[in-house]
Amino acid sequence: MIIYGLGSNGSGQLGIGHHDDVSSPTPLILPQSLKDDEIVNIASGGNHTLFLSKSGSVYSTGDNEDGRCALDPSIPQTTTAQPVRLSPPSSKVLHCTSTWSGSIFATDDGLLVSCGSGSKGELGLGPNRVAAPAPELITDLASIHCQVVHMDASMAHVVVVLSDGSVFVWGNGKNGQIGDAAEVVWSPRRLVVPFAVVRVACGKDFTCLLSDPARGEIMLMGPNKRDRFDIKTSIPKRLDDWDHVAATWGSIFAKDKAGAIRAWGRNDRGQLGPADIEILSKIAAGSEHVLAQTAKGQVIVWGWGEHGNCGMPVDEQKDVKGRFNVLDIPGHVLTIGAGCATSFIVSEGS
Repeated sequence: MIIYGLGSNGSGQLGIGHHDDVSSPTPLILPQSLKDDEIVNIASGGNHTLFLSKSGSVYSTGDNEDGRCALDPSIPQTTTAQPVRLSPPSSKVLHCTSTWSGSIFATDDGLLVSCGSGSKGELGLGPNRVAAPAPELITDLASIHCQVVHMDASMAHVVVVLSDGSVFVWGNGKNGQIGDAAEVVWSPRRLVVPFAVVRVACGKDFTCLLSDPARGEIMLMGPNKRDRFDIKTSIPKRLDDWDHVAATWGSIFAKDKAGAIRAWGRNDRGQLGPADIEILSKIAAGSEHVLAQTAKGQVIVWGWGEHGNCGMPVDEQKDVKGRFNVLDIPGHVLTIGAGCATSFIVSEGS
């Protein structure tokens, strides 16, 4: 297995062994234990990246200030992926996500854990807890006999979906992105939703909740203030037959089972993609760019590309707008991921 990265890399968040931004897919430097595993999820903060493997292990790279990479606090930064240590060490991680400067993990024994920093409650550790240099327990879900089935986060809020369809939220609620809560929610709070939720997609100032695709129910929270990008006014009444849903900071993308994509929201940097987009098999949304794989196997990317995360060429504003770039990736593509001006492609290799 090979992971390729491109884009913003000032803190080593690409994991390619240095701090320079790159605009072409560059192989990450991986420990053998990760090469022999399989990546199932990639989560990116502002300057750090988490890689979740099929075996339940997590590896991180980038800025470890305040412990956001879940590495030893004596390591301020790393430019290569390092194994994360959680307690108890026997725990397998099922899901992970990142805020701008924090990381959240859900384990197979029902634990929710966070580390890093955040002034708006995004760690979920209680009133005025703004830093956790080592992973700390948010809550134990074992008592309610539920597991996390999906979780997502944006700059400063976190949303967790449980196996019974319930939803818990915490963090920044200033723009209504976690419901009619206070501006800051310091600990997990159960959200009242009129349907069983199975999927969530978080933008900077909004959250999109979805039911099973056969039911087609959809609910948007935020933005409460000016809807600059028509997120609220453009949301469909139903979203049937969806296969994957993701969000940039200001847009929402829904891919159906046939591979067609529906997108709405911010488009000033070409975030919504060209009108004649191909049939897709995978999509991943970063801060303001989108990475996708076509049904033919090509990896394509569009949107804001200032740091090289959209490959080359870009226009004078550093955008890939009204079109897409094709990334040259050797071998069969397994997984893709997109973060804060970062793009990742996992391949079997040539």
